[in-house]
Amino acid sequence: MKVGILMLNFGGPWTLSDVRPFLYRLFANPRVLVGIPSPLRQLLAFTIAQVKGPASVKSYRSIGGGSPQLKWTATQAANLRELLEHRSLRIEIGMRSAEPSIYTALQRLKFWGATDIVLLPLFPQFSTTTTGTCFDEVDAALNELQWQPRVREIRSWPDHPIYIRLLQHTVAEAVSQAEARSTSNRPRVHVIFSAHSLPLKIVKLGDEYPSEIERTVAAVTRSLKQPWSLAFQSRNGRLPWLQPYLEDELKRLGAAGLSDVVVVPISFVSDHIETLFELDQLYAGVAKAHGITNYQRARCFNDDPLFAELLHSLLLEHAADVVRTEKRYETKLQAVIA
Repeated sequence: MKVGILMLNFGGPWTLSDVRPFLYRLFANPRVLVGIPSPLRQLLAFTIAQVKGPASVKSYRSIGGGSPQLKWTATQAANLRELLEHRSLRIEIGMRSAEPSIYTALQRLKFWGATDIVLLPLFPQFSTTTTGTCFDEVDAALNELQWQPRVREIRSWPDHPIYIRLLQHTVAEAVSQAEARSTSNRPRVHVIFSAHSLPLKIVKLGDEYPSEIERTVAAVTRSLKQPWSLAFQSRNGRLPWLQPYLEDELKRLGAAGLSDVVVVPISFVSDHIETLFELDQLYAGVAKAHGITNYQRARCFNDDPLFAELLHSLLLEHAADVVRTEKRYETKLQAVIA
C-alpha cells in the first residue's frame, strides 16, 4: 500500500503577470458563477478578469508582487511531512486555480504508484465554492488520468480541538498586543471574527458554510472574555452576500466610540491577498477613518508547528488504517488536545 496525501488549497497569482489568468480561472469555475452556462460563463470570466485586472495587480503589488500562499502551503506540507516520516506516504500540493494544479499533483502521485489518496483540504469550513470545487477537480482529474485509486475525503474541521486551540492562541496574542498599544487606561478591546463572505444565491442552494462558521465561532468564544461579533469580508459585485459586511461592522463600532479592535480571520490558514491587503490595508483604512485608532489583526497560522499537528490529527482520525506514524507523535498529539 502506498498512500498519497493531497493537500488542497485555492492558490493565487505567484507573480503580477499571473493575476489576470488567475482571475479568469477563478470566475470560470462553475461553483463560483453558479447557474451560468459554460460558454457565457467563460466569456463573463474573461471580461471580469480584464476589468478587475488593473486593480488586482495594484493590490498584489502592495503585498510584494504576488501571493505568498504557495510558500506557506509548502511550509505546512514540510512540517506535516516531518510528522509522517514513512516511505509509503507522499504529500503533494494541489491548487484549484493556480499551479501546482490538482491535476499535476495527482499525476505525480499516480507516477509514484499511490494506491490510496487522502484529500486534505486547507479550508476549515466546508463550502461548495472551496472544498467542494476542489473535490470536483479531483474527480475530473482522475477521470482524465484514467486512474481509480481508493479516495478518502476529509470534508471540514470547523470545531476541531486543535484548530480551536490555535485560534484561541492567536486571539489572545492579538488582544494582548492591542491592550499594550492602547492609549486608554482601561482598554476595552472588541474582537471581530472575520470570515470570507458568500453570495446568498449560493447559501440558498444549501451550502453548509454559514452553519460551519457558526460552529467555529461558538467553539472559540466559549471562554472568550472580550466582547465580540462576527462579520464577513471579500464580497464581489452587487448581489447580496452574507452579512454583516466587515466594513459596516467597523463603522458601527467606530460610531459607538470603540477605539480598540482586533480582527481575527477564521476561514484562512495562511496569509494571502485577503489578509495582507484587505485586512491589513483596506479594512484598516476603514477603521481609522471611523475613529478606531487601535486596529490589530490576529496572525494566520502560516509556519506554526501546531498547525501541522492539527493536519496530522485529522489524518489519524479519518484515515488511521492507511496513515501509520510513530507512536511518539500520537502521544504528542494527545498532549496537545488535552
